[in-house]
Amino acid sequence: MRDDLCRIGIIDIGSNSIRLVIYDTTADGGYKIIKECKYSARLSERITKEGRLEQKDMESVIPVLLQFKDICKDFEVERIRAGATAAIRNAANSQEIISYLSEASTIPIEVISGHQEAYFGFLGVINAFDVQDGFVIDIGGGSTEVTLFRGRRYEQSISFPFGAVNTNLMFGQGGNWNGEQVRKLRTYVQGRLVEQDWLGTGAGLPLYGLGGTLRSMGKLDQKSREYSLPNSHGYTMSGETVEHFMELLPSMSYDKRKDLDGLSKSRADIIVSGLIIFHTVYQYIGASQAVISGEGLREGMLHDLLKPQQPVRESALEYSLNTIIRFDIRTSKRHLDHIYGLAHSLFGELKQEGNKAEQDMLVYVAIMLHRTGSNINYYQSKRHTLYWLMNSPIRGLTHRQLILCALIASYSTKSRKQKLSHSHKDILLASDEELIHKLGALVQLSIALDSTEIGMVTGLRANLHGNTLSIDLLGLPALLIGLEDVEDALKSFRTAWALKVKLNFPSSA
Repeated sequence: MRDDLCRIGIIDIGSNSIRLVIYDTTADGGYKIIKECKYSARLSERITKEGRLEQKDMESVIPVLLQFKDICKDFEVERIRAGATAAIRNAANSQEIISYLSEASTIPIEVISGHQEAYFGFLGVINAFDVQDGFVIDIGGGSTEVTLFRGRRYEQSISFPFGAVNTNLMFGQGGNWNGEQVRKLRTYVQGRLVEQDWLGTGAGLPLYGLGGTLRSMGKLDQKSREYSLPNSHGYTMSGETVEHFMELLPSMSYDKRKDLDGLSKSRADIIVSGLIIFHTVYQYIGASQAVISGEGLREGMLHDLLKPQQPVRESALEYSLNTIIRFDIRTSKRHLDHIYGLAHSLFGELKQEGNKAEQDMLVYVAIMLHRTGSNINYYQSKRHTLYWLMNSPIRGLTHRQLILCALIASYSTKSRKQKLSHSHKDILLASDEELIHKLGALVQLSIALDSTEIGMVTGLRANLHGNTLSIDLLGLPALLIGLEDVEDALKSFRTAWALKVKLNFPSSA
């Protein structure tokens, strides 16, 4: 492990499963997952009628925690944070169980309160999306947390003592449901929602979902649509899609659900109870859309551990890019910023339809990440960059923006003869094909102008007169190395932008 990194293990003892995630973290709070382990415990099913978790029923958890500890030791983890959520939190003998597990495993375990669980879920979401206002819902096995945030700040939350596992036991029949059971669970959930007046103050806001229920819905929807970017994080579903699942899944038998493409067999029985909870909340708050978050409680616990005084980032995208550059890109941020400065100066003078601020952002991201593929093979870096970005942990981008950034960053002089948007026509706009060529050519020209990476071209002045763009380069008078790259990139740029270009090198006088 690098000396500038700290390795941290987060253990989440949930109502449905117990997970260990190991992260490499930087001094400024960046992180990268290097290992994840999961054990399906379903602790909610072990709660007695008296609301207790008996010690004999918890004995099977000890070997899991001990193996997690061995894994952390082998991975040279420096700090472990372990938290228990609803199943243990709501047990009548909660403290007894925590003491037993902590002593037997020699891992200090904290009880995560309902308020903390909601807050940690919010931290996971807000640092993974560039959104100002919205709701977060976290449907676990034994509890459901709903949080309202505005201006990227936590505002209010509630933790309900029902989740996908315990409501399946209360209302379902081994995973099989009829109309009356669905109505009973819906009425039960609504009865708790009406107690919180603030839930009615955010109609029209997006609902960000954590947990297996929404991820499973997303996978099912992607499979049925043959979605061309099978990423869960950031996948968006409309109210119509949510309604479709409410009509489909409860009426389907448990045995048929197990065979659905995209649905894990271990979740086939509890997907309906989780869906009913989600659908009821979605309708009650008047959400505009459902968005899947790939980051939640465990990442929130990590943010809180690393930056307890300032855990919310102003920009999820900038935070994500800085982390990726720190971990995965072997070039200086100074060089990348210089290339973007050249591109920004050039782009500012060009006439372009559409959202120019968004387009400038796409250029920025593409430049920051255009070197990722060289970690695999320098001579085939563009191909690897395309794949890496399509499957990357970039946060703060929509799926469309992610695809555009990948195609722009991996653009080459050969790309101008290809139809690059075809593979993702289900996500991209019809106008995006031209946009990819224009911005891709712009990025490649800017990269070529600093191909030596030592800043021989210190800047540029661009001036557009009619159909002719004049570019005055600033810096050293003799640009010898990389001149062929500049000339090739200039050909693509002229074609993409349909412009005559005059490139003026610095005078030797």
